[in-house]
Amino acid sequence: MSSPRHDPISLKEIPPEPIEDGKAPEIRKEPKKLFGIPIYPVSNRSVVLGLRRVQKYSTIPIALYFPLHAVNTLVVPALSPGSLPDDVLMMVRELLPSFTTKLLVASIALHLGSGAVLRIWQTWKQYVGSGKKGHRRHHRKEKQLRVTDAAERDSQRLIGLTGGLSGYFVGFNRRFSTSPQVLSGYILLPALGYHMAIMKFIPDSPGFYVDVDFSFVKWILQNDDWRIKWLAGIIPLSLLIYSGTYHIVAGACQYLQIRSLQARRQWSNVLFALTLSGLVAVYRLSKWSPTLAGSTQYRKIFEKIHLL
Repeated sequence: MSSPRHDPISLKEIPPEPIEDGKAPEIRKEPKKLFGIPIYPVSNRSVVLGLRRVQKYSTIPIALYFPLHAVNTLVVPALSPGSLPDDVLMMVRELLPSFTTKLLVASIALHLGSGAVLRIWQTWKQYVGSGKKGHRRHHRKEKQLRVTDAAERDSQRLIGLTGGLSGYFVGFNRRFSTSPQVLSGYILLPALGYHMAIMKFIPDSPGFYVDVDFSFVKWILQNDDWRIKWLAGIIPLSLLIYSGTYHIVAGACQYLQIRSLQARRQWSNVLFALTLSGLVAVYRLSKWSPTLAGSTQYRKIFEKIHLL
């Protein structure tokens, strides 16, 4: 009787060592190395989830700080633009620890960094796929056309906080190629960077040490130089108020998983009230008439950024 033939493809090469218990020893595949450092495969899901968690939990310091700052800058000046905002500001400064600014900067850096890496990663994964660019666009359009579920149609990812005008600034459609949350972040980033530069980083830098409070804001908004009043004051402050309030309130809805469109509309009312109060505060601060001191020191800040 002839012995059964074995398919050579199914045979497994093993090292010339004694086999114990009749089992072939496992052959471990060596990981690829880059500059001598082993590189282990990482799934796309784990990378995306990890970056999203970093982006989510990095907002905790901002979420805790925002209510105090919003009351101090958006609500109080709208009610009384005199000395009350500075009194509340001093009270807030006494309540907060000395490392608050560093903590907020680190939190914002983590939030931005993880978001940027996530976007780069997703873009790279799309382009290394096997499909062509035109095919991907066609597939994406077909996928959008197949969205028929009511919950998905009302998704914050597609229509923003509430959809339409209030959901996407001046939106004429309910769906957009760029998420309103992402767009508000794009607007907020330069506005916030400029705001922190003139309110914190430059005044606290060596050679300046300017005490910045609401007198500085009033000086900007009441300045005779249109560059300071409009380019350095009204326009960036208005953008900061709307984009910042929208980004934080809509982001809170997203992270708290508030999916109901009716509930999001209630949050939209909070957003509208805060934004309107902030714009009223800007107007009232620009009309406050008493003489303001410190103009020489304030001008140095804008000379530093070459606005004067």
